[in-house]
Amino acid sequence: MRTYVRMTFHSEGADPTKVLAAMRSVGFEESMGMHDFVFRWKDKATLDDVIRLVTEMHERLKGLDVHYEITTIS
Repeated sequence: MRTYVRMTFHSEGADPTKVLAAMRSVGFEESMGMHDFVFRWKDKATLDDVIRLVTEMHERLKGLDVHYEITTIS
């Protein structure tokens, strides 16, 4: 399973390197293509697992003023 995140930045938001550090701290890796970040699950994740991950990511991104879209594929 993988959870993908696509980010939207703007000039009034945080520096992209701060966003990168926040995402890495949650366990995401940077990605190229349609998505900017990917989280590779070691085992099959439940919906609750994904919600916990996204909640932690959301908390780390607070104040950075970015928008994101999440897709999880099993």
